[in-house]
Amino acid sequence: MSRPAGRPQTDSRPEPRTRADKVTDVVAQPEADAAAGPRTRSAPKGTLNVARWNEILAAAGHVFHEKGYQAARIEDIAARVGILKGSLYYYIESKEDLLFALSDHAHSTGLEAIAEPPELAGADARTRLGEFVERWAVVLDANPPYATVAERDVGRLRGDRYELVMVKRNQLHGFVRSLIEQGIAEGAFDPSIDPGVATNALFEMMNGTRHWFRPDGRKSTHDIGEWYRTFILKGLAA
Repeated sequence: MSRPAGRPQTDSRPEPRTRADKVTDVVAQPEADAAAGPRTRSAPKGTLNVARWNEILAAAGHVFHEKGYQAARIEDIAARVGILKGSLYYYIESKEDLLFALSDHAHSTGLEAIAEPPELAGADARTRLGEFVERWAVVLDANPPYATVAERDVGRLRGDRYELVMVKRNQLHGFVRSLIEQGIAEGAFDPSIDPGVATNALFEMMNGTRHWFRPDGRKSTHDIGEWYRTFILKGLAA
């Protein structure tokens, strides 16, 4: 894709970049914030204004969520940010760059939920799975409304990008599946349960919370996490 006219040109041209280079560029880590402020999403290499990149990703997320990825246009995203369409190409080469960045960030954030505190070392499956369920409820609460895009439209990513995101998703699902298998081996969970089906059902149910949960409702995020914990463990029980 051509770049907007008027950009400064240099005499030397860089070596042609491979598809893998472009994939990496979209999720390269920004410089650390010395003030230790809110965590930012990864920005393309060379991005000087990380705050603007985060603003662009948020705008893209909202537009994809409202219009659907296929119907969303680059100019819709630019207008939401308040910049010209051409200026958006300083950060990206295609609409898919934005979907990949959103999906990769969402799955990377999700992977943080599989990190277990030291006190869970050697714990039984019921305890470990219950604690994970409550950690996942916290992840869902922290996610923006457009986080569903990462699940709904990930299949529209192509090639290396799809594979990179699916590696993270499989790692996340693999962790939960291993806990269910552990519970079956310990005799705590019903041996007739298919661990793969149970894992998918767990994520589908919990991720669907975004569609109906209301912060001003009668149950808090903490309440919902505890409810899921009880419901899931009783459903798996031998």
